[in-house]
Amino acid sequence: MFEKILVATDGSEHGYRAAKVALELGKISGGKVTAIYVADTNRTSHLPDDMLLFSIRELLLKEGKEALKHVETLAKDMGVAFASVVAEGNPGSEIISYAESEGMNIIILGAVGRTGLDKFLLGSVAEKVVRSSKIPVLTIPREKT
Repeated sequence: MFEKILVATDGSEHGYRAAKVALELGKISGGKVTAIYVADTNRTSHLPDDMLLFSIRELLLKEGKEALKHVETLAKDMGVAFASVVAEGNPGSEIISYAESEGMNIIILGAVGRTGLDKFLLGSVAEKVVRSSKIPVLTIPREKT
């Protein structure tokens, strides 16, 4: 049932917790886990197209690759089939689009992202994915302190 698992990570502790759950599910089901990091380039679209914008984009992509490497290491340690992808654009839209195009069985993501700014119930990316996805979504709550 869970042969193709998509986990969205943003490099935060919440994203890493979601990745751990996705990898556990992959291990139990024998499925493949794909981790996606979406560089939110929409936030920089209004800036002039110059070297500063290029540098910000490069920083976002580098950050994404580092976040995915962290999940990949854990996947190898657990013996779970793994792939990763870095995308650019609106995180919620890109997560849904990728999941649909690749025929994912489930999307897993943290309920709160790295901004730490809680919305009423979910972080804005999680809320968009939950509301708009035709694929089942599992949100991982923040750890109680």
